[in-house]
Amino acid sequence: MKEKLSFYTPPMPAIDSYRGTVEAAVRHGLKTVECLNIYEFATPDVEAAKELRAYADACGIRFSCFSVFCNLVGETAAETIEMVKGYADVAAALGSPYLHHTIVPEYADPQKVTPFAEEYFAQGIRAVREIYDYAAARGVRTIYEDQGFLFNGVRNFGRFLNEVERDVGVVADFGNITQSGESIPDFLKAYAPRVCHVHVKDVRIAEEDLGGGLSTLDGKYMHEVPLGQGDVPFAQAVALLRESGYDGYYALETAASESTDEAVKQLVDCAVELLGV
Repeated sequence: MKEKLSFYTPPMPAIDSYRGTVEAAVRHGLKTVECLNIYEFATPDVEAAKELRAYADACGIRFSCFSVFCNLVGETAAETIEMVKGYADVAAALGSPYLHHTIVPEYADPQKVTPFAEEYFAQGIRAVREIYDYAAARGVRTIYEDQGFLFNGVRNFGRFLNEVERDVGVVADFGNITQSGESIPDFLKAYAPRVCHVHVKDVRIAEEDLGGGLSTLDGKYMHEVPLGQGDVPFAQAVALLRESGYDGYYALETAASESTDEAVKQLVDCAVELLGV
């Protein structure tokens, strides 16, 4: 039942490498790992990717996706695009079918990005096209999540998919869509047939900041909470994905509360129960 779960950001705070993440996945009966641009991949390193893939292969672990947190608009856009291309090479070396990257990851204050919406949207589209073409030539497909204040919400995400003019895939992020003030089921009803990958997290929406909350477009606050303690309708979300034929991975984008194997076991067991995988 755990075969559809994937480690994303490592659930164990004590882990400090992707070799350690692979070993944790083995201990907890998982089959895949999703990497982020941290640890040995703080910068694109194809040789490190080849070494990690060989180790993972020996452990029976595959890589479900490679994710990059980046900003593709503004003065450093050209340099960042080249960096993300480097991670497309890393994804290919790992044998990952997907490269996921952010576009305009300004989460704290919508007023920092929404005044520049049209300019940033056009820049983001151009960057995605360039990265998609580079990655596709290496057998890797780029995929995108409902994220931030511009590339989020049913209407804005649909505009992105219509205007990008590439066969990009969709990452269903359980949580991020709430930042647009919309519902997760509405997003999935619109785009589930294009979903290639899922990020699992739980969030609570509150009228005020309870500490560490992120602003939403409708003036509320989104707080990430332990699985099962927030407002994400997991059963409905998974049902909508299954109805559309989704049979991919559910990456645990959440951390265990403690750096112990028992804490991770509880996290994995909770995910199995909530997702029914």
